[in-house]
Amino acid sequence: YLSIYLPTPRTSYRERGLARKSRGDMAASDEPKVVVLDYKDLAAGNDLTAQIKEAYGPEGLGILYVKNVPGMQEAREDLLPLARRVAQLPEDVLSKYEDSTSYFNIGWSRGKEKFKGKPDIAKGSFYANPLVEDPSGGDEEIQKMWPVARPNIWPTEVPELKPALTKMGRLVHETAKPIIQQVDKLVSEVYPEHGTTLYDRTFNESNFTVTRLLHYFGVTESDALGDWCGWHNDNSTITGLVPAMWLEEDSGRQVDPIPGAGLFVEGRKGETIPVASPKDCLGFQIGEASQILTGGVVQATPHMVKGHITPDGQPKISRETYAVFIQPKWDCVMQEPKGAGFEDIFRGSESDKIPPLSSRLKATPVGFGELLNQSHLIYYGYNNPGPN
Repeated sequence: YLSIYLPTPRTSYRERGLARKSRGDMAASDEPKVVVLDYKDLAAGNDLTAQIKEAYGPEGLGILYVKNVPGMQEAREDLLPLARRVAQLPEDVLSKYEDSTSYFNIGWSRGKEKFKGKPDIAKGSFYANPLVEDPSGGDEEIQKMWPVARPNIWPTEVPELKPALTKMGRLVHETAKPIIQQVDKLVSEVYPEHGTTLYDRTFNESNFTVTRLLHYFGVTESDALGDWCGWHNDNSTITGLVPAMWLEEDSGRQVDPIPGAGLFVEGRKGETIPVASPKDCLGFQIGEASQILTGGVVQATPHMVKGHITPDGQPKISRETYAVFIQPKWDCVMQEPKGAGFEDIFRGSESDKIPPLSSRLKATPVGFGELLNQSHLIYYGYNNPGPN
């Protein structure tokens, strides 16, 4: 439940072309553009607070790209094809790497989440912490209280997975650091006593980074796998996104990105905007922990993944990607900055596509683990109405 989502109707893009614009959508030429930062400017410590505000502030899309990240494209090529390899292991092998105690947030997971009472089998996920093998340090009491703090599990059948996932995860984690430092600078302009709170809670005091290697199974017109990934917010401080790779499901051959499919965000005026990262950029979405800890100076936006339906008789196309949820420790106490009010966290309009943050956050201070648990319960109720 580190990234909780709601179902969204599947769309046949062969029939409809690019996704039909929903009511209130703008013309494509008027859509807000995703901010692009150069890694060199981040590494040099140049003042990028104006760009950060444009990307993450109340009028922004909640996402930005970072280009020219050294080693990113090579690490991507090493990791993403492994998502397909893992997903194609026999079910009796994959079951060895499931961890029900962590609510399937460590190791392999497929069909464990439910939409309207039906298992979600449209994607398979492999979860791991790229920073440490056991964030609890072997403390069984911590694992009992916070099951998501359990040790990693690695499939021996794919020995390349551990080094490739660890390398990519750490690269994304390091790239996120100067972004959050820029966010802290922006917040300090509004609330001077904020200081480096966001960086401290997320990096200095936390090793609780969870990553999700995703294989979205190819779907044809006659399949009934369900949606790829519906509307949701991330609970994290910031989520790093590796550009998706599109493959022929059976052969593993790379194909061009599919128009009309992939990652979309909800704009501040309710429009649905495509934001899939270019092949040479990492994407970074701001999460709800940042929204709380900054008193709403930066704000998370709902996002979703639109699937692709392959016409019958043509090769199925799968989507491989990797998300890095960089976040406070499970027992971190979160509160808005001094000088901000509780209501400032929710400044601006809240989306009706997801259970709004105000329905899941009733007071501060609040523990990060409490936010995760409360979000899970409320989202699950939205996804599965009626008696369970």
